Amino acid sequence: MMTPDQMISNYFVAGSLPELPRNHFIDGVFVAADSGSRMESFDAGTGEAFAEFAAGSTADVDHAVASAAKGFEVWRNTPPARRCAILNEAARLMRAEADRLAVVESIDSGKTLAEAQGDVAGSARLFEYYAGAADKLDGRSVNLGNGNAAFTLLELVGVTAHIVPWNYPTSTLVRGIAPALATGCSAVVKPAETTPFTALMIAELLVRAGVPAGVVDVVTGTGIEAGAPLVTDPCMRHVTFTGSVTTGVGVMQNVAPNVTGLTLELGGKSPLIAFSDADAEAVAEGALWAIFSNSGQICSAGSRLVIHCDLHAKVLERLIEKAKGLRFGHGLRNPDMGAVNSERH
Repeated sequence: MMTPDQMISNYFVAGSLPELPRNHFIDGVFVAADSGSRMESFDAGTGEAFAEFAAGSTADVDHAVASAAKGFEVWRNTPPARRCAILNEAARLMRAEADRLAVVESIDSGKTLAEAQGDVAGSARLFEYYAGAADKLDGRSVNLGNGNAAFTLLELVGVTAHIVPWNYPTSTLVRGIAPALATGCSAVVKPAETTPFTALMIAELLVRAGVPAGVVDVVTGTGIEAGAPLVTDPCMRHVTFTGSVTTGVGVMQNVAPNVTGLTLELGGKSPLIAFSDADAEAVAEGALWAIFSNSGQICSAGSRLVIHCDLHAKVLERLIEKAKGLRFGHGLRNPDMGAVNSERH
């Protein structure tokens, strides 16, 4: 197995990565798009195409949803202790393949290798966290008085949809599918069209960890061609979406006719507030990374700084000095700040 340095050196020579998944992942195997259509994926740090992947459509989504519905019937009857063991194995496999996942994430998203490595490590921990919950979700008994009692059970939601953004393609994916899998639900994933590859890699990894075929399916492509038919599918029992407010409103409108459960994480503004007794150096350092981490592409980026007037000049001076010292470059070179995700962005 190549070291990260070897993978990076080979990539810069060849301009491509070997053995990248290039098709949808449905029913436990990689399958081409029904239409045969393909899309290019661009290295955010160079603007050059480095791989192709399947461009999904309604037919592919229908195939994936049918697979997930079938997988759900198997997974829901898998003992919770077994689900726990499988998710722990998924965490182990993620750590074993962390180097490759991080390199792919850095190229695809533009973020620095260090940031990508942190995302992969955090995702492995998420699998472990929800593995611990898998066999501890139960109901309760209710005393109704006069010698009567009732009991409650937690019911599985069913087939779930996960629309994953481009700024944190690995960690946002795992934080959605890990709890779904822990509870016995199945998942259909639509990654962002600019960052499709880690979702495909993780889906295949989950099958190797012991997740039955069909429980996690991935359809790649655009939001219009693949995302929209996924969230409007009547078989979908819950949708999770992370992205812009405008698109989130559209998703909410689309799921309403089917009364589908919905979780939204949309963009926001996150002010940092420094009072008169704050340490100016600490404020400047915190503000720097609050806004420049991941090239500022964070839903909770510290995009406003409210400072007491006594500290204003000193903090501003230190912040400007620190910002001027940032090193920029291709994410695989591990600078302080990599490229934004795409030319459009």
